[in-house]
Amino acid sequence: RVEMRMLKANGGDYLVITPGNYGEVFSQNQRDIRLDYAMKCSNYVGETLDFARELGVKGILFIAHIGKFIKVSGGIMNTHSMHADSRAELMAAQAIRAGADLETARRILDTITTEEALDILYEKGLTDAFMQVVLPKVEYYLDHRAKGELKLGAILFSSVHGMLGETSRVTELKACINAQKNMTDLGENYDR
Repeated sequence: RVEMRMLKANGGDYLVITPGNYGEVFSQNQRDIRLDYAMKCSNYVGETLDFARELGVKGILFIAHIGKFIKVSGGIMNTHSMHADSRAELMAAQAIRAGADLETARRILDTITTEEALDILYEKGLTDAFMQVVLPKVEYYLDHRAKGELKLGAILFSSVHGMLGETSRVTELKACINAQKNMTDLGENYDR
């Protein structure tokens, strides 16, 4: 909340938020997104949306590893494993929705990491169909938690396979983020 309040006070109506270090590193390689107003939220996706609404933020672009946001595709807003760890179950369910057979779903259920599950989806040629199921669900649950009061988007990636996909408002959010004044343009003595 404190970091978000500071970013908002310094002109950040639109924020780039990553749940963790993987997202932070991946975001730094996205040359088409300015990161002047970027921060990490750890596992607290839901609370981040609540704080954003409370502080008057207009929009958030999440850049997240599939391991965190597969949980969001099931409506889980605290992604820490002690709250809910249903990654394999959600990966299998979304794979079935994308056309996977029962044996493929069973193999996904036996994986330990989402990267292993993705390897199976790539092997079966189901990755694109899988992401076409996952992305709208991520968007739906983000919008639901924010009560439609924020412009929200997500870019999902894999540490092994790279970019996996993005929700429908990512292009619009990038434009809003990139149109904001740079903190140094505002005369702030802010070091990131």
